[in-house]
Amino acid sequence: MKDTVIVKTSVRLLDAELFQPFTISSGSHKSLENVLIGVQTAEGVWGWGEAAVAPHITGETQAATQKNLAKTADWLKGKDLADYMKLFVRLEDELETNRAALAASQMALSDALARSLGVPLWRLYGSRPAPARTDITVVIGTEAQAFEFAANWRKRGFRIFKIKTGADTDSDLKRILAVKKAAPGSEIYLDFNCAYDVRTAERFVALLERKGVVPRVIEQPVPKDDHEGLGYLSRKFKMPVCADESAYSVSDAVRLIKNKRVTAINIKLTKLGLLRAREVWALAKAKGIKLMMGEMLETELASACAAQFASGLGGFDFIDLDTPFFIKPGKMKGGRHILPNGVYDIKSIKAGIGYAPVKEIK
Repeated sequence: MKDTVIVKTSVRLLDAELFQPFTISSGSHKSLENVLIGVQTAEGVWGWGEAAVAPHITGETQAATQKNLAKTADWLKGKDLADYMKLFVRLEDELETNRAALAASQMALSDALARSLGVPLWRLYGSRPAPARTDITVVIGTEAQAFEFAANWRKRGFRIFKIKTGADTDSDLKRILAVKKAAPGSEIYLDFNCAYDVRTAERFVALLERKGVVPRVIEQPVPKDDHEGLGYLSRKFKMPVCADESAYSVSDAVRLIKNKRVTAINIKLTKLGLLRAREVWALAKAKGIKLMMGEMLETELASACAAQFASGLGGFDFIDLDTPFFIKPGKMKGGRHILPNGVYDIKSIKAGIGYAPVKEIK
């Protein structure tokens, strides 16, 4: 038997408590409810992937994702990891309607491949790792909560704050000004998660500028299907307008770029999978579109995978991989690759993604 043949698989739930609810305009995570998939080759190498489930955003559920990954795991037994590209393409078709499961499967195969080769994951994407330092998200809440959160994380070394907006313009403004006061000199990203319409977004950003707040990037200010609205705001604003929910597929990215609807795109492995994510990266770079590396609610495993993807390819303007800081620890092992100030210490990762479940075998 070839040593790259997959001989064993594992699928199990990944549940964890949060330090605080992760609330955005479209819903809230009160706990982590993801799914893990693992593959082991004949030489004893394990690779792991994490499916980040976000029902209020994608409609995917933990139960359905676990079921799909169980079928995928059975199918992968006996397959040769050396044929990973064929496996990737087959998974694209089989898991088209469950992108979290698709990303997790491709992540596990990539982790196993890199570990088998004895290289960190980023080496599959480039020869020199680019720096990766994440922002920290200020979730929707009160003005006082925003101030206290920003002040505390500023002391920890964070200099970029991504503020979730879309509750209402009055409270959004108060929270943004509170962050500016609590963390002077820091960069501010705004993420509306589809909550505003074009005119509201236009007036709101103009109001911010009059208050002395100039966000470095505006993310998904309008509903996901309003490509014309994105285009209008991209022409109107001097800062990049970034598509997230509107860029759910390669074809979405092609239309947005070709029709000049956005000046930035948020790539998330969970919504695209690793293969398609790389294609969107190539399309964006070809036309000078700025890039954000983002994620759903994910542990160190999926976050470090995304960080290495971005670091290996390079060319990312914004890094939003902060959710491990919201999750109570104890689910993953592997080292201190994510530093307390938000820096991903990519060079410290010796093989694969660099993280694995604390209990690898169910």
